[in-house]
Amino acid sequence: MSTKTIESPARIAVATCEVHIDSTPQSVYELFINEPENWFFENEESKSQTPTRFDCRIGGKFYIELPDGGFNTIGEVTMLKPGKKIRLSGDCTMPQAVLMNMTISFEGTDSGTRVSVDHRMFGEFDDSAPAEFEEGWLDGLEKLKAFVESR
Repeated sequence: MSTKTIESPARIAVATCEVHIDSTPQSVYELFINEPENWFFENEESKSQTPTRFDCRIGGKFYIELPDGGFNTIGEVTMLKPGKKIRLSGDCTMPQAVLMNMTISFEGTDSGTRVSVDHRMFGEFDDSAPAEFEEGWLDGLEKLKAFVESR
């Protein structure tokens, strides 16, 4: 056995993004939780080989299925306000000691829904991590927009 103290201090960062979708908050929310495989994917191959799932309950998981039967958890559901807000907490499968809280909000506007993500991280992470999470969420939100608006 051994112990080790890491000399670099824990860090805090916030990544945010938003997208406007021409649909009602309730419709966007339902497609967000019920069909994540249609908007949260890296490419067409990963969409079918490693689909994303959302277990919509407190303690449920937002996760990616792996071909070998395993899964990678993005976060655990810690808050549900149907049609309005979801909060996830976890490490987004990062190997470092890090905790992340992700709040996804669905706000009605005059012309649809503003979906925003507030992704907060605390712990050990590379300088590039906040921008990479922002880019990932924005990619997913743009795919969600295209998916919702095509229905």
